[in-house]
Amino acid sequence: MAVRSFSSACEVKRSIPLLPASAPLMESAVARLGAVEPISAVRFKGNAHLHLRYDASCVGFGEIERLLDEAGLARPSNAWWRFKSAWYRFLDSNARRHALARGGACCNRPPSAWQPDRDAGNE
Repeated sequence: MAVRSFSSACEVKRSIPLLPASAPLMESAVARLGAVEPISAVRFKGNAHLHLRYDASCVGFGEIERLLDEAGLARPSNAWWRFKSAWYRFLDSNARRHALARGGACCNRPPSAWQPDRDAGNE
């Protein structure tokens, strides 16, 4: 189990189901994932799930899936996991976009019900 301590607003936890694999293959995968800087924790729960904690503003779920493929660890191919995987990729992409965004809200003068001159359409 690899653990690094850092805190980020974009830190996420993911549980990834895995197809059965040999112990040396899993140890190799933990070492490979643990070497990636934004990943703060990697551990296996039994032989079925990989638990990760990482900063989604720096590394995305698609990159983690690529690392798992390179390590030789397969994931289920059922519809539920494909949906969940796509959702994780969307969330991580969204976190990265928000972390890299410049500025705040889309409007610097939001409308107010109490001040008619503070309408978003008026300059």
